Amino acid sequence: MRIKDKYIKRALEAVRAAGLYNENKNCVPKEYNGYISSFGASIRQAGLLPTILFFENTEASSAQDRSKILRAIEYILELNPNSLKDYLDKAKIEEAAVALKLALRTYKLDKNCGD
Repeated sequence: MRIKDKYIKRALEAVRAAGLYNENKNCVPKEYNGYISSFGASIRQAGLLPTILFFENTEASSAQDRSKILRAIEYILELNPNSLKDYLDKAKIEEAAVALKLALRTYKLDKNCGD
């Protein structure tokens, strides 16, 4: 899969725009790297809509807010916030997720970076 340059540029911005980046500690919580990895695997196993709904659940007992991954993907795809579950273009969502995964690798990932 070849990722559009536009998606990579927007993904670099999305890390900050979606609140994944902790400005005070100059890092991204390490959990987000795992979340974006499991996002792709979940799409393959459970399907797109169930994955989006799972990540949308802000009341889950996860270490960080997984819904920020969706907000970042919406930013990359230039969608309105909280509209990803209505978009459902699997190919573009997967491409945006890969771009986000690449963008996260350019930031310092730290397990002690959370709030």
